Amino acid sequence: MNKLITLNLLTASLNQLSEAASVTLPETARQARNMYDGHHLGEPLGAGAGMNFAYWRGPMVRMPEGATEQQQRAAQSMVTDFQNALTRSFTSTNFVRETLTREIASCTAKMNWTLIDTGEQATLPPDGERTLLEGEADILISAWWRTARKHPEKAIRQALTFARREGRSVLRFRVAAGAYAKGEDGRLRVKTQDMAQIARFIRLECVPAPERVAVWENADTFEASAVYVYQDGKGTDSAETCHIEEGKTLLRLHKAGGEAATILDLDLGGRILYLELKTDPAITAQFLQNQMAYNTASTMILRNTELAGFLERWGINIEPPYELVDDPGTPGQKMKRYSSARPGAGTMMTWQQSTIKTRDARGGLINEQPLGSAQYGRFEPSPPDSLISATTHNMLNMYSEVDQSYVLMGKDATASGRSREVAISDFDNIRQPTIDLAEATIGEVCEVFLALVSALAGQAGHFDSIQVEGEVKSRIVPPSPLDRQADREDVKVGVISKHTARQRQGIDDPEQEDAQIEREGQAALPAPGENIPPKEDPPKVEPPKVDPPPDPKPPARKGRKK
Repeated sequence: MNKLITLNLLTASLNQLSEAASVTLPETARQARNMYDGHHLGEPLGAGAGMNFAYWRGPMVRMPEGATEQQQRAAQSMVTDFQNALTRSFTSTNFVRETLTREIASCTAKMNWTLIDTGEQATLPPDGERTLLEGEADILISAWWRTARKHPEKAIRQALTFARREGRSVLRFRVAAGAYAKGEDGRLRVKTQDMAQIARFIRLECVPAPERVAVWENADTFEASAVYVYQDGKGTDSAETCHIEEGKTLLRLHKAGGEAATILDLDLGGRILYLELKTDPAITAQFLQNQMAYNTASTMILRNTELAGFLERWGINIEPPYELVDDPGTPGQKMKRYSSARPGAGTMMTWQQSTIKTRDARGGLINEQPLGSAQYGRFEPSPPDSLISATTHNMLNMYSEVDQSYVLMGKDATASGRSREVAISDFDNIRQPTIDLAEATIGEVCEVFLALVSALAGQAGHFDSIQVEGEVKSRIVPPSPLDRQADREDVKVGVISKHTARQRQGIDDPEQEDAQIEREGQAALPAPGENIPPKEDPPKVEPPKVDPPPDPKPPARKGRKK
């Protein structure tokens, strides 16, 4: 970070900026990113670079050292066959993506914000609960938030995912080129002064490779600066710098082979267009070790299944298939070139012991007699019980590492309700820093947006008195009927409020629910001045008359036959 403190962003070259922006990505973070993207065998090497098996923890067939050319050729065929078979049969489950998605989705089920006008001249409209400036800012943020299918929410969730995966992420504001037009003097100017129209050209993006962005703070002034190195759509090396110079935010673009150009020169109240998110990563080295072990055991189960259906056979002192080729050591003579052994299901492995060669009077090869008798057999599949137990053990370790053991308890009929509550409580505690980070990010994003849109409209500082507090609606599991009944009982005795009970039962906006209940109640009342008809007594219904039962008669006596 010392190189950033002494870096002059106004005079630095593209090479200096590229060196300054390079942030070392830890190996654990790089592996977590690769596995999140589905590369569970190893980091992709690119087209034509071969296969990478760095994340495979099972057996490998490798080239022998000090072997002859013929042995290397035979071994290379076996290595290639093994790698192809492993690639085809490799089986994995992406627990890295699953656990991160569950945490971020539960922490940010619904995003919202609260606006506070801290200005001394704040005025309330007639019968209003917020100031005119708060209403104007809320309309702008709400309209911008809905553009491009709620793109700010997507970018914030992606940045939170990156931060929990690698420990760091960066958000970037970008103003589209369509917002500008060249004036008569050839300089770019914003097309319109309408804030609502300008907001359509502002996008919030999550930088896909945060190791290419450096964000730092001046120790004396606490002013932030940022450098972002990338390649544009034409493959040209580029760098974007953003820093504070004499109270204004400067955004400059550097291109390879060209001079730096200032894109933006605005008063954003000491803010820059880059936001850095930092937190403790959820994906640790222990989590990745269990992910690799799970993948290995899961692949073994599939291979074992293949061997059960297509047995692999073996033979000793059984000559494998061959072809006769010219013997380079003996001109005019032929030699056998044996086919390479191919391990795997549905194949046969052969081994030969020493042989005695029989030759004729001229030295020609007649045949080869093996020493020992021929043997033949097959490899039987192993019981999968130990492999299944291993996958269960690794899966439990991964869920425990991120405090999501309650996921497994949902499938366990023997787990008590209290143990589930404790497991959910652990997850609720561990995700609280993520919730705090999400709320702080939402507030900061909204404040930078208001400063940027007002400055582009020529009204810099228009929203300086607006303070934005981010809010998130978190959600883990829906409440059970017993939980809902307990909430109702707590409301009756005054332990919790209706507002809290509605939030616990998944109602996102309790205030709106109160208003809806009140509207429905008013709709059921008669209009003012309307005569209310008197209530009529319900007609009396007399019970039906029932005749008394007849008197019981004595049983008839049987007569005698004459």
